[in-house]
Amino acid sequence: MRTEEETKYDLNERIFELYDGGMSVKSISTRLDTTVDYVNSVLSDQPTET
Repeated sequence: MRTEEETKYDLNERIFELYDGGMSVKSISTRLDTTVDYVNSVLSDQPTET
């Protein structure tokens, strides 16, 4: 059985994959059945490479 943390990690990874593939935030939230605010928060927490 998967833990809540594993499930959240998988969801976040899926958000990054879809966004990197060119999907809009609204489309991602609809497809993954989550809120636009959550998708935006995940994307804003992504570290940037220097």
